[in-house]
Amino acid sequence: MTSGTPVHRDPFERKRRITWVALVALTIGVAGASVAIGSVSVPLGDVAATIGAKFGLSTSPGGVAEAVVWDIRIPRLVVGFATGAALGVVGAMLQGVLRNEMADPHLLGIGPGAAIGAALGASGGGTRGAIAGGVAAGVLTAFVLRRLARGPAIDRTRIILSGAALSLALGAWVGFVVFGSDRGKVPPLEFWLLGSVSSATWSTAITLTIFVSVAIGGMLMVRRTLDVVSLGEKEAGFLGVDTELLTSSLLIVAGATVGATVGAVGVIAFVGLVVPLVLRRGMGHSYRHVLPASIVGGGIFVMAADLVARSVLSPIEVPVGLVTAAVGGPVFLWLIRRNQDA
Repeated sequence: MTSGTPVHRDPFERKRRITWVALVALTIGVAGASVAIGSVSVPLGDVAATIGAKFGLSTSPGGVAEAVVWDIRIPRLVVGFATGAALGVVGAMLQGVLRNEMADPHLLGIGPGAAIGAALGASGGGTRGAIAGGVAAGVLTAFVLRRLARGPAIDRTRIILSGAALSLALGAWVGFVVFGSDRGKVPPLEFWLLGSVSSATWSTAITLTIFVSVAIGGMLMVRRTLDVVSLGEKEAGFLGVDTELLTSSLLIVAGATVGATVGAVGVIAFVGLVVPLVLRRGMGHSYRHVLPASIVGGGIFVMAADLVARSVLSPIEVPVGLVTAAVGGPVFLWLIRRNQDA
């Protein structure tokens, strides 16, 4: 390279480094606060000692501190992070393949649809039955959504509108299923519609984490393809991308992933809408960067929302979905207004 040749730098390179440092710091800070803060306060020293004791690195503090930290708060933390990571990356993926910032798995109806199957599964198989039912119903909802939008070409606007209609209709059917089920086995309606991680156990945490990890690995494999799709449907076709097959496949992956989270914690809306929107300001619009960041950002968002949910009206705990909706609702309205003005 000659000295006179201009060097073209990525304008987001520095912002990405800063964003990743912020994400790591927030993950550590929010996780630490979530484990230490609650109706029973646990000193950070006891938190560290409890975790260290499980790996033979320190002496366990024993008593209430160990029970609260290891048996209640850490499983809750893991489930919250796994849920947020899944919803964050699914939202970013859907926004990429549908080329619409308002694409969110719950606004598209996938969440409420999965809740129906999860509630049915919970009546016969507990948490694992709920997760299995949620996955099956989430995939079915995604398939129905794709069929409703089928035409000679992919109509992404029709997918968004069909999803909004499905979300309203299926939300009502969740109520019918819950009220018609054994109330001793099926969590209450507010759990399915507003979400909660309060009942998280190690069994739930391990099952959900394994499923979500596999799904996220699959989604990360198409992040470069999403960059091609963002150029436009015709341009992507010229470059060898079958956009119809890609859209159908990723909708099914989204249905399965969201279904697993709904089976574990109920519907937590707006994570997939807010997280990618915020992170694009630091990561740019390339899905090679937005998808990985959305995994961490989504986990932080749900962990923080859960911390607020159990602290803001303590000792009363509000549903996590109320907190995420309080943030996501105004963001959704802002997006609508911005698109109208564009």
